Amino acid sequence: MNYHYLKSFSALALAGMFAVNAYAETLSTEYVIDFTQKEVGFKLNSFWGAPNDHMAVVATDEGNLLLVDGVTILEDGTEAVNEAGYPSWSTMTRYENLALPSGFNFSNVLLIEVEYKPTQPDNVPFAIQLRNQTNPLNYAEEVAVDEWNTLAFDPSEFTAGENADPYTGAPAVFDFCMGANGSSNYYIKSVTFYLEKEVTQREKDEAALDKTSAACVEFSFDEWEVSGEGEDGYFSPYLGSNGGSFNRPDMIIDKGPDDYNNNCAHIIYSGWTPIFITQPVIVPEGYTADDLRLVEYDIYETDIPGEDYTNGNSSDARNGAPLIRIKDVYPWGWHPVGDGTSAGNAQLPSVNEWHHIEFRPSAFEWKERTFDQNVVDENGEPVLDDNGENVKESVTWNPEQVQEEFGKFTSFYISIGFFPCNCQTYVDNVKLWFQKGGEDTAVEGVAAAKANDVIYNIYGQRVDESYRGIVIKNGKKFINK
Repeated sequence: MNYHYLKSFSALALAGMFAVNAYAETLSTEYVIDFTQKEVGFKLNSFWGAPNDHMAVVATDEGNLLLVDGVTILEDGTEAVNEAGYPSWSTMTRYENLALPSGFNFSNVLLIEVEYKPTQPDNVPFAIQLRNQTNPLNYAEEVAVDEWNTLAFDPSEFTAGENADPYTGAPAVFDFCMGANGSSNYYIKSVTFYLEKEVTQREKDEAALDKTSAACVEFSFDEWEVSGEGEDGYFSPYLGSNGGSFNRPDMIIDKGPDDYNNNCAHIIYSGWTPIFITQPVIVPEGYTADDLRLVEYDIYETDIPGEDYTNGNSSDARNGAPLIRIKDVYPWGWHPVGDGTSAGNAQLPSVNEWHHIEFRPSAFEWKERTFDQNVVDENGEPVLDDNGENVKESVTWNPEQVQEEFGKFTSFYISIGFFPCNCQTYVDNVKLWFQKGGEDTAVEGVAAAKANDVIYNIYGQRVDESYRGIVIKNGKKFINK
């Protein structure tokens, strides 16, 4: 195994970065896309396109691996080749709608590792990218052919892409792209995101949530009438699309999957939106939205294709990331075009069974908001123009202001489900927990001060002398062999 760091990683920088974090009050975890655990035939997307037969998991002597073997067919029917005479592939592969574990977002990614084996010696740079967010981050140094190479990327080296949303430094859900852009025939074993964040008081409060004393708002679908045909069309007043389309036969209340007797939100819809709950969250008396500590629900992903009744579009692809979206008004949210403040969660490990999902408000993706508001005089009265219309001014709130203003609310709306939602889905037991913040409470698993002779790996995790690889001891980097 050959281990490669992007040029920006110096030995001194690595030792300093990880040694400091190991002593800080932090939470650390990993999120791994392990293609050896994916079924043969599992496909990734091309950079702009749909799931692709040339980017699929195959069985090898080393187990299941992702093989990228795409070629470009020219007009004369021949395969395109690059300057070295090897097959030419003009796109990166894309893992669509990736979300990190609950409580983390992309700003918490400390390091990204890719286990990669090229099979042709043309040395096309391997790169990673967040589609629509960043420019590619290239590893251009030569790597071994027909051997496994672990490429390590520092996400702080990303630069914003031309069409990137400048207010989304911590996307909750993103498209992760990777590959030797311009080459073909290489294997990828795994992608690992190493996550770390300093523990804030809010996160301590979230971890210290006591459900026996906290206030809870629950959406009990059993109290809502099962959807059905009515005199005025389809009767579904409780659910709608994130953008405000209601009374739909593809977003309904019914009894759920087989042998499940409770009413559920049944999402038949297939498309690019979570499902909007039309009933507001009324914050319990004595609390505000700032006291929200946890959002949770149960979700059941089927293998039955969904369908958008408005256009007949259908998809049998796996759903994307489970999502919670907070919205300040009915039905649109903080950000233009209904793009509310969101938090994502890792893709479900299996279908056709219930999974419990939790979302931590500390991971919400807050965005800048620009809007028009009425101008008022010193007495708080609206200023009118010559036509008697309200004079308006453009106002911009930065993400911190948006979060602060939302924290004052005593009611708001939410969207739930998958983004995107491709197969039919059921959701039940939606609960929002509120609790006042405490003092400087302890958090289980938070790193405390460490003795100088303790050994850490490069991810700030404590290891013993038997650990093989790069380690940090007394603030210095060593290699244990």
